[in-house]
Amino acid sequence: MGGGLARGPPLAVLAALLWAPLAAGAAALGAAEKSRLRDQVVEMFDHAYGSYMKHAYPADELMPLSCRGRVRGMEPSRGDVDDALGKFSLTLIDTLDTLVVLNKLDEFEDAVRKVVLDVRLDNDVVVSVFETNIRVLGGLLGGHVMADMLKAQGVRLQWYKDELLHLARDLGYRLLPAFNTTSGLPYPRVNLRYGVLSPNSRTGTELDTCTACAGTMILEFAALSRLTQETVFEDTARRALDVLWEKRQKGNDLVGTVINIHNGDWVRRDSGVGAGIDSYYEYLMKAYILLGDDTYLERFNAHYVAIMKYISQPPLLLNVHMHNPTVSIRSWMDSLLAFFPGLQVLRGDLKPAIETHEMLYQVTKQHKFLPEAFTSDFAVYWAQHPLRPEFAESTYFLYKATRDPYYLQVGKSIVESLNEYARVACGFAAVQDVRTGRHEDRMDSFFLAEMFKYLYLLFTEKRDLPLDIDDYIFTTEAHLLPLSLSTARPPCPRNVTMFRRGHGEEEIFTRSCPSAQTLFPNNPTFTRTIRDAHKQLLQPGAERRALFRLETLEILKSMGMTLLPLGDRSVQLTGIRHKQEASPLGLFSLKFITELVDPPAGEQPGISPLAVQVISPPFFGRVVLTAGPAQFGMDLTKQEHGVKGSLVLSEPYQACAAISNRKEVQGKMALAQRGECMFAAKARNLQEAGASGVIFIDNAEGSCSEEMVLFQMVGDGSTGDIVIPLVFLFQKEGQVLLDALSQHRNVDVLLATKPMFLGEEKTDQLLSASQLHEAATETRTRMVTSAPDQA
Repeated sequence: MGGGLARGPPLAVLAALLWAPLAAGAAALGAAEKSRLRDQVVEMFDHAYGSYMKHAYPADELMPLSCRGRVRGMEPSRGDVDDALGKFSLTLIDTLDTLVVLNKLDEFEDAVRKVVLDVRLDNDVVVSVFETNIRVLGGLLGGHVMADMLKAQGVRLQWYKDELLHLARDLGYRLLPAFNTTSGLPYPRVNLRYGVLSPNSRTGTELDTCTACAGTMILEFAALSRLTQETVFEDTARRALDVLWEKRQKGNDLVGTVINIHNGDWVRRDSGVGAGIDSYYEYLMKAYILLGDDTYLERFNAHYVAIMKYISQPPLLLNVHMHNPTVSIRSWMDSLLAFFPGLQVLRGDLKPAIETHEMLYQVTKQHKFLPEAFTSDFAVYWAQHPLRPEFAESTYFLYKATRDPYYLQVGKSIVESLNEYARVACGFAAVQDVRTGRHEDRMDSFFLAEMFKYLYLLFTEKRDLPLDIDDYIFTTEAHLLPLSLSTARPPCPRNVTMFRRGHGEEEIFTRSCPSAQTLFPNNPTFTRTIRDAHKQLLQPGAERRALFRLETLEILKSMGMTLLPLGDRSVQLTGIRHKQEASPLGLFSLKFITELVDPPAGEQPGISPLAVQVISPPFFGRVVLTAGPAQFGMDLTKQEHGVKGSLVLSEPYQACAAISNRKEVQGKMALAQRGECMFAAKARNLQEAGASGVIFIDNAEGSCSEEMVLFQMVGDGSTGDIVIPLVFLFQKEGQVLLDALSQHRNVDVLLATKPMFLGEEKTDQLLSASQLHEAATETRTRMVTSAPDQA
């Protein structure tokens, strides 16, 4: 992004960003098929918007299962989710500029009339400052910009006299009281009629807000200032950004997730690119593009370097502690980070954008939709899917940048999933559980504001749009603000970033527009080569190898090395010595025949399962659980009679730190949960504590050997010191042992290659893990319901 564009419209920025050589095979999705998909998107929009207008308007949102409107106070409270509702016809306002993009100009004019005549903002309702800003203020501004454009063409809306802008100004002043704090960071909620500090406001007692909540105001507030010539809005939003920048961790340029609005102390110090922080980064980059102020770009670049250094573990993006960022603090990701590949496209950093997007696509294909959260090995963590548009957004930006028809196919899959799994009689319903497909009576306004806009633009030729889309920037709610606003006001001279020029190395796109030749260096298959390295993440068995893949890559990353997959099933290992050394380590190739590159079809070695048999009373060997082996530790296939031991729960359960219950573990068979560190690290900790063996239990809820592909645990490259037996159980099998241990003082097990039957026991008396789990659950339920009342 060129610094010379700071005071003028940065049109060259978008032009350079969105141009790239035509990828090979671009005709894979023909013009007729693209046109069909575009028309299908329009029909889906008509179904959703028409259902809202028929069954819900003037309510804020549609309840698609009940076929009625959701009115604040008339339905059971959903907590913070309801803070987006302000009795201001939210969905209609949020949809205004989508109507124009989809060339529904008659419907747009009718919608503008309805907003002007029916919407009132003087409501005694407490609303979210963040949601009201991005959805309602952004929707009014986007609608005004579209109405002004159409009026100027001399055909439509000749009656329009900036009514939407007047409403936007009214709303802006209703939001301003939220910024009346000692720090300048806004309260998270405001009463539309009474503000924050009034006795009637029913708010103003909050102590903190999220980083995104405070840092996602500048586009809408600056646009309002520049359209009304009232600078108070832009100045207020700018001050909030200044505080967040000042409160970053200055040693690494990371920010936390939640901050105290009065003293600026961090309340939650986890740092990532998903929920709680996401659009703060987005608005720094887009504020530079829209407003032309270098300050925002410099701040974004500083944060971006930190993200790629600490949070990015391609293709994953894992949260870290802002004060100790070398270790990931959680092993799951939330779906809001799906916007980040699109933001990386705007910066011109396509390789990690392609990698993360491909991972998200594989997860989406596995679960039909992107779960609200998923683990680092791609299992469901939170099962909801409220029809979020972020994945479609990144798909659109990647297609715009690369013209690779692959992303049209991705968009097609989104359309098909929405129609097959979310469409109902009165619109589209959120998915409460992606595993079961159960619906939720909810259709958020952002579904109409964003999802259909991005899908329509994906399948539509630029010449068929009623506006030049490259003359606008998308807000985080996909509202359109004109780039010409950059000339409406010079940069503020007081807004200075203390940017350390010598801090780190500037990257190729830090100060210049991305070059298509650099992004695609004489290689039209560039994007496919990157994607192919991540397509096997969720193949059968691969979901249970993904964590090893991540752990191995992290070990190499800590050594300054990176693996680059080659087309001949080999990998290239690149290493860089310490920066003070003059020469690089060099390049060399390794043939991988284990986990990082799958062996050719038909050559996958079979994995022989092991058995965990519960032999103590009252089980007497009747409970046998299927277990996975390890590539290190004692070889159980050479133990004719297996290895016996009494169970004990490791403390800490994940065994990634020193074992605190060493006395109890001594000579026992320890149970430890998978996750947070490598199997080898857990095994060493428990062996050092005196354990006679370890049974690892999966951390993916509901996993079971009857449904999952068995896998073999691998070490860290130097596991010769580990000599105790190690086995792995999926979660349902592991729960059987945990239940047994909670109900019986002593539980003895046998680890062996096959079960040993005692006395006259027969194999047909054995129960599956699911049967055992159900029986144990039923037993616990009976115990609870029959227990005497406690004083």
